[in-house]
Amino acid sequence: MPVQDGPVSRTRRTSGPWWQSPTSWIGLLIGAMMGCSAADSSTLRPTPTVSAEASGPHAPLDPLDATIAEHWHAAGVTPAAPANDTEFLRRVTLDLIGRIPTPDEVDRFMTSDDPRKRAALVDDLLARDAFAEHWADVLTQTLLGGAVQERRRLREGLHTWIEDELHEGRGWDEMTTTMLTASGDTSPPGAAAFMAVHGRKNQVEALTGQTARVFLGLQLQCAQCHDDPDDRFTQDQFYGLAAYYAQTRVRQTKVDGVRVPRIIDKRRGQMRMPTETDAPGDRSGPRVTPSFPALDVGPRPDETRRQTLARGVVGSPLFAKAAVNHAWAQLMGRGIVEPWDDLGALQGTEHPPLLEHLAADLVAHDHDLRHLLRQIVLSSAYQRSSQSEAEGAAARTQAFAQAAVRPMSTDQLLRSLLVATGLQDVQGRAFRREVQTRRQRISKEYALVFDDDEMASADTLRGNVPQALLLLNGELTNQGVAARAGAVARILRDHPEPSARLDALFVRVFGRPPSAERRAELLTFVDGRDHDPEAYEDLMHAMLVSSEFLTIH
Repeated sequence: MPVQDGPVSRTRRTSGPWWQSPTSWIGLLIGAMMGCSAADSSTLRPTPTVSAEASGPHAPLDPLDATIAEHWHAAGVTPAAPANDTEFLRRVTLDLIGRIPTPDEVDRFMTSDDPRKRAALVDDLLARDAFAEHWADVLTQTLLGGAVQERRRLREGLHTWIEDELHEGRGWDEMTTTMLTASGDTSPPGAAAFMAVHGRKNQVEALTGQTARVFLGLQLQCAQCHDDPDDRFTQDQFYGLAAYYAQTRVRQTKVDGVRVPRIIDKRRGQMRMPTETDAPGDRSGPRVTPSFPALDVGPRPDETRRQTLARGVVGSPLFAKAAVNHAWAQLMGRGIVEPWDDLGALQGTEHPPLLEHLAADLVAHDHDLRHLLRQIVLSSAYQRSSQSEAEGAAARTQAFAQAAVRPMSTDQLLRSLLVATGLQDVQGRAFRREVQTRRQRISKEYALVFDDDEMASADTLRGNVPQALLLLNGELTNQGVAARAGAVARILRDHPEPSARLDALFVRVFGRPPSAERRAELLTFVDGRDHDPEAYEDLMHAMLVSSEFLTIH
């Protein structure tokens, strides 16, 4: 049976809470929460047997899962066991709407006996406003990177535009065309932010490099100054692509007293090659005609060079592959071709069948990103467990036969903190405004602390000591665990029994109950503190800075 047709494991309501069903214990993620990596707990539960059908190269699966099975066979790996329901629910909720599931969502999913509940869950998540908001975060970061941390209006304008486009169901080809051809006074900036950020002050080289990287999955930076030493790109090819921007100018103007980008295309303007004696930014060499091997497109008399470029980009076979590889990397921790933005040589490249299959499927479905993400998260690869025996784990993870343990982004972490602490449920406009203000301030603080490499994205957590300290002392964390407000207060009020309190706390923070052994240990801990509310606060604090909470696994 294809994975898409139903859950890997199913739990029916019998008597008592769902977590007391014997079948729910197989696959629990982590038994310890303080300082324990999500990959360290495979010995805490039995490893389910992987059927021959799941691992064989010719299993009767749907086309995507059959391609994945062939990928595993070619890599010589046997896949890890399927993820259990709690593991899948937390992972897919984080990946599609950017936060952990609420206790109500956990209970509703775990008590459902719908044989297709995983597909139903994915469809529900993809239809939510939170999906568009979260994936606007992801795409804005990919398009702009850390280039405009100080230019908030451009970043926010692009984010809002992408969010609206996703709500409307626009294809990635339409969105890309709009971004590459944006013109005029752009207030609010919206789709023009890509051009405005990377093409400002006539930075044609930066704009060219980002265009190739984001939309074609090609890294051309080395060819800007000289031919690529690996013979993949030449300097002539780089400036041939740059020539599509030779007549474009990005300027600043004021609209209603606010500075906004103005993008114009002149009728004249030619790209020239730089020479060895030119100063940085100068180009006094021979003229270059607009062209690029990955773009099989000729100019039309009624279009600008950028319009020709956009037509060539979305028509290139690399366009869909780059979109697939980016989405796969976001959801799986690494690209099918790694890194996701380095698809290799321009001509004669043979890409993995898995990438070819998903790219063809994306084109067949009008470059619909929702469809692409649905295919990936309901695939047999995405639905592998992150837990397995240590031997061969690296090879399985590299071949997408075992789920990778990935860090949350800062936005995922902040949203998840609000859910775990219960602060998102606190009523009152004043408090909500205060949380939003704090979120914006903390986002900037997180970005500064977490950006330990200026070439890396400031939006990615790396699990180091400064991050843990920032979480430990953060305002949201401290306020959320205080017994007088938020989740701890409700748990203490609603659950008189200590064991029930611990179960409720684990479900809220980790999306699962504690193991029997862990529950016994923690009961001893709170007994020793005379069940003081601060004991539960301390426990929740420790859980929020644990590896299990901070990672997607």
